[in-house]
Amino acid sequence: MPRLQVVLGLAMLLGLGHEARAQSNDMAAFELNMDRVSVKKFGGSLGDSKTYFVPTYDLLVSVHGSVWAKKGGAQAHGKFFVDGVTPELMHSLATRLQDDLVTGMRAAGYTVLTFEEMKGEPDVTKRGLDTDEEKWGFPVRGIAPLSYVIAAPSPAQQFNNPIQGPVWPWRGIAKAKDLVAVSPELRFSLPQMWGETRAGVTTNQAGIAVDPAMVFEGGTIYSITRKGGGETILIQRHGERLAAENAGRITQLREDKTSFSSTWKRTSGDYAMVVDPVAFENGIMRVGKAVNTMLLNKLERAHK
Repeated sequence: MPRLQVVLGLAMLLGLGHEARAQSNDMAAFELNMDRVSVKKFGGSLGDSKTYFVPTYDLLVSVHGSVWAKKGGAQAHGKFFVDGVTPELMHSLATRLQDDLVTGMRAAGYTVLTFEEMKGEPDVTKRGLDTDEEKWGFPVRGIAPLSYVIAAPSPAQQFNNPIQGPVWPWRGIAKAKDLVAVSPELRFSLPQMWGETRAGVTTNQAGIAVDPAMVFEGGTIYSITRKGGGETILIQRHGERLAAENAGRITQLREDKTSFSSTWKRTSGDYAMVVDPVAFENGIMRVGKAVNTMLLNKLERAHK
């Protein structure tokens, strides 16, 4: 029987514990792949009114993940944790992107109401909120194999969303005020971790690869009109057009190697990624601004 081995691959190849590349302080524009953007309409249109309500702007960022790789009796398991994704930083980024969108909409001639202007409305005051998990300081959503923190511009905008979607509770406001409620949600993952395997004549190998890139996993722009329907803009994953090529520093914290028998071996490792604030901020902002521009273009076309 072939001898089986386990390797925790790429950890040394990437030189973890050292920054792979320097990140420029200049924020280059992000180009959305419009082939990965689609629109679903269900009884309403973004152009049904020139008055809009933007209640929040949600950002999701992965902070923990786990990956397995298996080949025969060779197994490798990796876990990562992300440090530096603080509530202060995330609330600030969500606020800036919300303000960028609202400013652009108003400059285009639309009337835009925000949470601050509408927070006294009954439909707003009675909305339930997601609670922060003590470990992370945010609400957390699991999308296997990752765990994401959810950040709104402020804790008061961390709305608990029903199964019908985040804009469904605004249907009363939309009807009463003849407006369209619009709520963007963008999702990012970092670092990238995946399993790798190799089969040889005498050796099977399984390993875990990691990279400090930040990927735009996609997003959704929800809307609802006075008719109770609306449009949903779906943005699929942008894996090759990275939000940031190098979003921080990765360090391997632990590596355990266990031999259960001559043919069954297992390696596991824990990694920590400390984000580079400039690269992380630039990555979030450049993607968010590209999404905002795309939405403004769709609003312009909807009103022609």
